[in-house]
Amino acid sequence: MNQTSKPTMVKNRRLKMSPGGMITLPVSARKALQMEKGEGGRVTISIENGSIKMSPTEKTGGFRVSPKGQLQLRGDARDILATKSNNQHYWIELQDGLSVTLKPFE
Repeated sequence: MNQTSKPTMVKNRRLKMSPGGMITLPVSARKALQMEKGEGGRVTISIENGSIKMSPTEKTGGFRVSPKGQLQLRGDARDILATKSNNQHYWIELQDGLSVTLKPFE
């Protein structure tokens, strides 16, 4: 897909981080991160402009995503959703094959 394409936004109030920092990525986000059905994957996490950006990475680096899309957020990424977000809810912005961005509902 062209890198200049418009990102897909998914604003769903049911996307929420657990008190332990666990999130579940919906199927659309897993597809955008090039994950295969029934297989886990790995992502890199960075903080950009008050949001959490995830990009696909190799099998050995980054953070583990389970086959069901569960991911444990740590450190600054967890703090962004815990403090900026209303009740730890977030929405996602998808760039197919490039990245998934988690943005807190404020």
